[in-house]
Amino acid sequence: MLLAVGTSWHSGKAEASSSPNCTTSTFDGALWECASQLGISTERVRTENHNLLLYTADPETACLVRCIGLLLRFWDDGTGLRESTIRQYYRPDPEDHCYRNRTQRCLRTYEQDTSLKDVCERAQRAFLCYHQQYGYLQQEERFIPLTGHEMRQVQQDCLDILGLAPSRLTQYTEGYFPDDPETHCFVRCVGLRTKLYNDRTGPIVERLYIQCDSCADEKAFTERANACIASQRQEKRSKCGTAYRTLYHCFRDDQLELYADHRNVQGTTQKPIPASRSPVFYPTKVPAQVGSSNKLVPLAPQRASKKEPIFKMMLRVLEHHNEKKQHHY
Repeated sequence: MLLAVGTSWHSGKAEASSSPNCTTSTFDGALWECASQLGISTERVRTENHNLLLYTADPETACLVRCIGLLLRFWDDGTGLRESTIRQYYRPDPEDHCYRNRTQRCLRTYEQDTSLKDVCERAQRAFLCYHQQYGYLQQEERFIPLTGHEMRQVQQDCLDILGLAPSRLTQYTEGYFPDDPETHCFVRCVGLRTKLYNDRTGPIVERLYIQCDSCADEKAFTERANACIASQRQEKRSKCGTAYRTLYHCFRDDQLELYADHRNVQGTTQKPIPASRSPVFYPTKVPAQVGSSNKLVPLAPQRASKKEPIFKMMLRVLEHHNEKKQHHY
C-alpha cells in the first residue's frame, strides 16, 4: 500500500514522521520530500524556499506544487483542489475580512481558464489562489485525509486483528452494522487506526469534516456532530460501546445526509437516500466523448471534489477479499 509521506522539516532536510499511518504532515516536510523526488537541488530549495512556489512560468515549480498537493491530499488530478484540506495549512490575518471572497474569486477565474491543459499548471494555479489570497502559511502538522485504498486496508487490518467471522464481511459490505460487541470493537479499531477517534475525547470532529469532503457546511457539521457526541456520551459504556455510539451513530450515512451538498449535474436538489443505500460520493462524472480512451471523465475537474461519506468509506470492506474468503470456505 502506498501512503503519503509524513515528514517534518529540520535544518533543510526532510525527516520521516513517527506516525505509523502517516496521517499528519507539515507543508515543508512535503516540500522537501517532493524536491528530492523531482531532483530539485537542495541549494535551490534552501535559498528560494516558499518563493520557489510562485514561479508560474517554471514547469519544474508547477510540478513541485502538484507533488506537494498529492502528498498532503489537497490536490487530485481527477477531482482538483480539495479546499477543506488546503485551508488548514493557512492562517488568515485577523484584520483581513475579504480573504474568502478574494480566494473564491481567484478560483472562479481559474476554473474559467480553458487554456489550462497541463496537470501541473492546473495544480499550481489552484494552489496559488490560497497561497496568495487566503493567509499565512503554517508549519504545524496537519491531518492528511486517507484515500479509499488506505481506508479499505485499515478495515481489513481491523477484521484480521479482531478475528471476525467471514460472515461479517457481507454484513459490513451491505451497510449493516449490528449493535453487538464485535461490531462495537470493529468501529473503535477503525477509528483508532485512522486517527479519527480516540478513547479520551471521542471522534475528532475537525478531521472527520476534512475526511468527509461531501459535507458542505463546516459550521453546521461541527455543531450537529458535537451535539450528537455529547448526547451519546451521557451514558457510561465500554470503550468499544462508546466508539460505536459516538462514531457510528453520529457519522453514519443518514446523519451525513444532513450536511451534504446534494446536487446532480443539472444542479437540481436530490432527495435524501436511506442510510442502508446511501450513495458513494465520487466526483461528478459524465459520459466520455466518442473516441475517448476513458469510459468516464470528470465534470469540471478543478472543483468537483466529492468523496465518499466518512463512515461509508471507513466501514466498507474489500469486496474482492469477501469473494476470496467465500471461495476459501
